[in-house]
Amino acid sequence: MFLVFSLSSFALSAQDSLSTVQADSALTDSSNVINLKPKIVPFEELFSTGKIISSFIVLIFAFLLNRFITFLLGKLAENQASYRLLIKRLIPFLNVILWSVALFIVIGGIINPPVETILTVGASIGIAVGFAAQDILKNIFGGFIIILDSPFQVGDKIEIDGYYGEVTGIGLRSTRIVTPDDSLVTIPNADIVNNSVSNSNTGALDCQVVASIYLPADTNIDTVKEVAYKAAITSRYVYLNKPVVVITENQVIDKNYIIHLKVKAYVLDIRYEFLLKGEITELILTELNRRQLLPSSVPIKQVEE
Repeated sequence: MFLVFSLSSFALSAQDSLSTVQADSALTDSSNVINLKPKIVPFEELFSTGKIISSFIVLIFAFLLNRFITFLLGKLAENQASYRLLIKRLIPFLNVILWSVALFIVIGGIINPPVETILTVGASIGIAVGFAAQDILKNIFGGFIIILDSPFQVGDKIEIDGYYGEVTGIGLRSTRIVTPDDSLVTIPNADIVNNSVSNSNTGALDCQVVASIYLPADTNIDTVKEVAYKAAITSRYVYLNKPVVVITENQVIDKNYIIHLKVKAYVLDIRYEFLLKGEITELILTELNRRQLLPSSVPIKQVEE
């Protein structure tokens, strides 16, 4: 009888202990559920007047610093001819880094919104911008692709979509080139990514220049090639560490034979490209006239049909 009573007491005690543990567990789970609720920050607190003013100050400072760095590096590049292209290529990377740091300070340091707010606002803005500014986003992504893939860099001579000139700036939305007639052309980055780009120097300070001269069909080719070669190597702008090549082609223009003389040489600096081309042409014509190898009336051999 005593044994049965002891077993009953032990069972009741164990049941009470289990009930207590279950109750504590339920309270713990309930508190965890409560803690998992997202933290709601009032709009006035999230975008207070002080935070808005501080954000504007940071962005304005970033803009002015960006302009100052661009101006300073541009002046330094012009004074250091050997490192001009290298210095100018740093400008796009520094611009991206500077604006990234400024946005991080504004969002993470000043506004400091909860993670839930960032995700919600980011998703809403992403959907809205995705529909309203598709072209702008294409250009921005194109700018990142150009900076990372580097088909060309600041200072290169490129040709795209019928425009040829020196790249003066690579932005997130567009790329700017200066043509030989000193016109500034702005090309959207999306168009550059989707089109073929011809790069004349690919990061080098020198590039190849081709000077063309058209001569009568009965011209002494050996003499003309000798004159052309000497004219090229004596130019002030030629880069003699690379070869100078003179070639001739027989062409037919309006059913007439013409000798097309091409002088291929490298220029010291891409900015002297057209000066080298013009000087070679002038030196050749001057010497040919001095030797009286250019007749006053051009004899032409007509193609027989």
